[in-house]
Amino acid sequence: MSASIRLFRGAFGHVSMLNVASDLVTHAHVDANIIVWLDGAAGDMIVSGRRVPLGPHTAAAINSFEPHSHAVPKEGGMFLAFYIDPDWAWRRRGLAEGSPLFSRPDVPLDPWLHRAAADLLACFDDGDAPDMAEYEVERFIDSVMDAADAAAPRRRGARMRGHDFRVRKSMQFMREKVAERISFEEVARTVGLSRPHFFALFKEQTRLTPNVYWNTLRMEEALRQLQASEEPLTAVASNLGFTTQGNFTRFFRDHAGVPPTLYREAVRATA
Repeated sequence: MSASIRLFRGAFGHVSMLNVASDLVTHAHVDANIIVWLDGAAGDMIVSGRRVPLGPHTAAAINSFEPHSHAVPKEGGMFLAFYIDPDWAWRRRGLAEGSPLFSRPDVPLDPWLHRAAADLLACFDDGDAPDMAEYEVERFIDSVMDAADAAAPRRRGARMRGHDFRVRKSMQFMREKVAERISFEEVARTVGLSRPHFFALFKEQTRLTPNVYWNTLRMEEALRQLQASEEPLTAVASNLGFTTQGNFTRFFRDHAGVPPTLYREAVRATA
């Protein structure tokens, strides 16, 4: 289980320093991710079915809504997790909207680049220079993306393909119902498909199961509520359709690596 978290936020999105000692289930994020190992046990990530052995020479790069999981040895490790706003990255890199940011999930790290990741922690602690810290984070993200492009260039003009209208309709339905309890039989009926056909089409079109997509939406809403409100966790859990606070806490920890109490404390510390 994670013991601590530190957050730093900026125009790029946000970055978290995590101490993780439990596996993360298959999940996805609206943001793109870069995961860098810093210390302790590194473990392996599985990104769209590909194994990425994290360590001083390799970081993981994950596109928006790309499924991934993380197996961490019980002794635990320390990681920097960058959550990158795709709109910010597309503008900064001069890419077409909808372009995947990474062609493959493993990014080679030169020794200087791995040292630069560790140096960022000192920037976060300098509360008197947030602009400088944001500059250093953005420069680091640029360097990792340069390394990713050098190792596996993106196809010029490549874009994430559009979805079947039934998949789009199901996504919209789930977004509208994110604060409610739903069944996937109901979602399938809404788009005129049987449950097996709906699951097969959704996975073919998005590389995600409907369950993982639904959980991604719920996690985004959980993060928003923990950041924007002072409601107790029991109320946040109820708002998202969880029957108990304990179920919500397990869900949050399995997807974010930390319990919601620690996440909220970290948010308040950076306010």
